[in-house]
Amino acid sequence: MEKEKIIKEIEKIKDISENLLRTKEEIKDEELEMYFYKFERVRMDMYDEVRQRNMWLEFMNDKGTEFIDYAYRAKVEDDILKIYIPEKIPSIKKGVNYIQKQITYNVSKVTNKFAGLFYDKFVMVIIKIFDDTKIWDADNRNVKPIHDGLINGKVIKDDNIYCTCYMVQGYHSDRPHAEVYVLSAEDITRIINKKIR
Repeated sequence: MEKEKIIKEIEKIKDISENLLRTKEEIKDEELEMYFYKFERVRMDMYDEVRQRNMWLEFMNDKGTEFIDYAYRAKVEDDILKIYIPEKIPSIKKGVNYIQKQITYNVSKVTNKFAGLFYDKFVMVIIKIFDDTKIWDADNRNVKPIHDGLINGKVIKDDNIYCTCYMVQGYHSDRPHAEVYVLSAEDITRIINKKIR
């Protein structure tokens, strides 16, 4: 049963936390880093267990556990889908982690009421990333979970070259977050292609 597996995962976190606390006076940076790695892995395992359980419950026409973060928002104005993501967009250097899965899930959940909006259109996805780091590279941030959320929410068909183009802008802010704008790319690409030929 999924609940039993989740409890086992919680026990794992308890065990690795207690081991670390016993040696807190002499803890080394490498041990702390390994702790966070193990903690993240266990947390992702729990997340996957709940997600699997939710899929089964939804198949049985029952309601599962909601992960949705209500600070995420989505609305349509002037034929543009606008999404607010209250998360720090993680670096591409980090492997798949809990935050990335959360971004995909929450973008999917807040946009699925707009399913089909751009499904048969070529779109541009504009992503504005706000970060509290003074100097950083926007191209080092992992925006893939945003695209995956739009696909899972059935707003866009795919993020391949025939369905989507995108642009990323970086900004400094004391409040890390992201703003996403999805719009038909026909007019924009027409202007761009005219200018660069």
